[in-house]
Amino acid sequence: DITALLSAMFYAANLLIAEHLRTKFPATTILMWRCFIGSLLILPLVLLAGDRVFPYSWQGWLSVIALAVICQAFGQGLLIHSLGRLSSGFVALFLLLEPVITAILAWLLFSESLSLFNWLAFSVVLVGIYLAKSSNSADKK
Repeated sequence: DITALLSAMFYAANLLIAEHLRTKFPATTILMWRCFIGSLLILPLVLLAGDRVFPYSWQGWLSVIALAVICQAFGQGLLIHSLGRLSSGFVALFLLLEPVITAILAWLLFSESLSLFNWLAFSVVLVGIYLAKSSNSADKK
């Protein structure tokens, strides 16, 4: 699928650019510029689509604030901070654990069922990460 391939290419470029910028700027500066530029790029699309820009209820605002603090500030902030200490290759390998951890947390917290295929896929991801890490191609700086 071309969309998945483009997504992977843009995400890799994102990590490489952030790693390069991290050598020159603090993580907070990079994060603020990323948020600002992303907002400028997406706002015209939202306005053209006729979608609501701001939530109408306090629950909507709480959701937006939670996403901003937890996902953007904490999650992306730690990611950018880690690029100052770890190689982008190592960080990219670690990010492959995200779907595995998410599925296991959904299983533990929300009693979602995981099939044998899911567990096999987790094993493939973990073995792949181990093999990639043991090849010394993604060592720390």
